[in-house]
Amino acid sequence: MRVLGQVCKIIHLRTALGKQSSHTVAPANSFLCASLFSSISRHRVPSTMVEGLSDNCWNQGDQSTEHAALSRDLETDVCIVGAGIAGLTTAYRLAVAGKKVVILEGRVRGAGQSGKDTGELLAWNNHQLSTLKKSYGQKVASQVVQSHLDAIEVVHTLVKQEMIPCQYTPAQGYIQASERTLTAEAKAFAGSGAEAKQVNLGGGSEVGGFQQCLEFSGSAVLNPVQYLNGLAEAFVAKGGQIYEQTRVQKPDTNHVTTMAGNKVTARDGVVLATGCPITKNLLDSAFTAMAVHGKQFPRRRYAVALEIAKGSVKNAVYADTEDPHHSVRVVEGASGGGGDLLVVAGEEHDQGISPESYTDVYNKLESWAKQRWTSAQKRTHQWSWTIFETQEMLGLYGKSPTSMGNYYIATGDCGHILTGGTLAGMIISDAILGKKNVYAELYSPSRHLTWVPPLLPPLSFTYIKNTVTSIVSMVAPQLHNVDIEDMAPNSGATVQKGLRKVAVYKDEEGKKHAFSALCPHLGCLLQWNPQEKEWNCPCHGSCFSKTGTNLMGPSTLDMTPLKHLSD
Repeated sequence: MRVLGQVCKIIHLRTALGKQSSHTVAPANSFLCASLFSSISRHRVPSTMVEGLSDNCWNQGDQSTEHAALSRDLETDVCIVGAGIAGLTTAYRLAVAGKKVVILEGRVRGAGQSGKDTGELLAWNNHQLSTLKKSYGQKVASQVVQSHLDAIEVVHTLVKQEMIPCQYTPAQGYIQASERTLTAEAKAFAGSGAEAKQVNLGGGSEVGGFQQCLEFSGSAVLNPVQYLNGLAEAFVAKGGQIYEQTRVQKPDTNHVTTMAGNKVTARDGVVLATGCPITKNLLDSAFTAMAVHGKQFPRRRYAVALEIAKGSVKNAVYADTEDPHHSVRVVEGASGGGGDLLVVAGEEHDQGISPESYTDVYNKLESWAKQRWTSAQKRTHQWSWTIFETQEMLGLYGKSPTSMGNYYIATGDCGHILTGGTLAGMIISDAILGKKNVYAELYSPSRHLTWVPPLLPPLSFTYIKNTVTSIVSMVAPQLHNVDIEDMAPNSGATVQKGLRKVAVYKDEEGKKHAFSALCPHLGCLLQWNPQEKEWNCPCHGSCFSKTGTNLMGPSTLDMTPLKHLSD
């Protein structure tokens, strides 16, 4: 593997020397090298060993364990929980600065939401800059754009310096909306560092029927799994340590305890880069719910990849302002026949809705895309992931409001997983190193929601709605109970057993697996997700496999099995 890595880096170095005038970082050679890495990894450890991975066009499902699990106590400068974009960026920057850093990853690198993202690095806040401007003023709107631009430049520099084969390519961004919205967004871009102007793309199928739209500069695209793998290699090469298959049970201000009972003591701080901050006990969960989780809410977003003829679609990032909004990008050379792929994302909704509320989102996305990009052909991949949105659509990156010590969190990226995670790495590493970061206050997890009176907890409207709905569902008797015997194989349901709600999964062989339907985090009612065949929490975002294994925090525990109700 390491020899192959050096070969790929030599290929990139020669390409870079031959193309110094180009801003594109060797996409063709990146794809070749990544394919070689992927094919080797595929034979090392079966992907079935790692639960919760997606069969997406980035080959997240082929990620396998490369680093041993932690089996002893350790002392270090900084302990980071989570090997996604936020954790790896923070770790890399600290290692470059000379810090001794340990990453604990519950599954494998890029197993979380970072490895499911569409690979877009946008200068635009996809929840509309004009809304931010209206709420906070032009200065904040401009600062948000500049922060995204700075994060994108950090990624670009890392790709070049470490010669990471990830198909990094600068891309123009296009927003389709009403004339009024386009004008407002153009004004909100003013003074931000990104150029934005209204253009007419002509409405052809190569641009998805886009006519009058807003063009903005400064964005880029890449393969997120390849980038994460490269970043992990670069971190380890600088003396960093990664321990995979190492689940954390109790995080604290200066130490972390794993499920296996090993303790990592961190002199300079602990960073929770787990998508949503995990908690150590019931009291910590309650405090964190009021101070952090209540500021955000989990959403589920979907994507499909469609085959297109090579060069048939203008390589750019396309977005709209519909509710829910869509984003579209091209992945060059990714189709098995040598063509390109069109990645289309959208149809998001609150996580943890009832099973009967799900619609055929993948067919909806495919139909929506093919009406606009008429060259799109068969679907090759479909997948979904969780995003955490804050009410004001700004991430939460920095020191945790629940601790007086060096305890940091990265959450609430509002779907800007790559730019947000990179920003989190910039802000948190600077804080640990004692450096001032110009964006620390803007993204502070301790900021108070502007519309909430000072003495009240900062809870978002959507969080309150989702929590109240879950409590009502948990307490009220379930009138339409599912007959377990009638359940189809490989399906799940929440059923009423006396006064108790029970989560039941029937496997492919008809065997029943029963669990408490209450989330082990804070007791919200879990809901079966028929799209991904997993259990989701509507309140704080925890996800569990169909057989109850924890896939995503804030819960650190698995679902509670009810053996007397199982086969």
